[in-house]
Amino acid sequence: MISAIRTALVGLAIVVYAILFGLPALLIARITGSPTVLYRAGRGGAWLGLRLAGVRYRVVGMQNVDPEQNYVFMPNHQSNLDPSVVMLAIGRDLRFMAKASLFRIPVLGQAMLGGGFVPVQRDVRERAVAAVEAAVVELQRGHDFLIFPEGTRSPDGRMLPLKKGPFILAIRAQVPIVPVAVRGTSALWPKGSMKIRPGAVTVEILDPIPTAGLETDSRHAIRDMVQERLRERVHGPPGAA
Repeated sequence: MISAIRTALVGLAIVVYAILFGLPALLIARITGSPTVLYRAGRGGAWLGLRLAGVRYRVVGMQNVDPEQNYVFMPNHQSNLDPSVVMLAIGRDLRFMAKASLFRIPVLGQAMLGGGFVPVQRDVRERAVAAVEAAVVELQRGHDFLIFPEGTRSPDGRMLPLKKGPFILAIRAQVPIVPVAVRGTSALWPKGSMKIRPGAVTVEILDPIPTAGLETDSRHAIRDMVQERLRERVHGPPGAA
């Protein structure tokens, strides 16, 4: 009962926050032509939601990334908590590649477009290719991207196979990949559940993997490397229980 009430409170608070802060942020972004206020509003909403849900997080390994370099950050995906937790943990103005249906949500969709997020419609190949091209342009302009390479949340916390698209994107843009190991979110808000439990999460920033000089035929080797590193940090070394 307590978890259900807490979850409802979080949802209501986010709706109110979007009206009070999201709409003014959209207006300011359109007037100034800068998405900075949208990112700040987004992080504010994420902080509020996690705070009300009782979700705490700690960050390990931020010293592994160069503040002057942009990256493609690639976390594992266990829960709907992951985007908020990772966005706050990294603390950068992160662009996302997200499923096209999210862009139809009032306020949120407009904010995502204003922030340079790229909609992806995976079942239409031409649009999926166009989304990758748009993201390559943004990366080459020096922006960071956050992409969940599993493509969807794990149903049981165990990592799913990684899609090849994000790795083609990083190689095309010649931007380093940063694997991000997220531990704990599946227990707090598993896929299929309507209840958020309070608790602690760890976000570990792993060593970047350079893509400079690589061709797209290296995508499988890079994907396997990222998958192995994430699995080891999320589930332990091979053979671990």
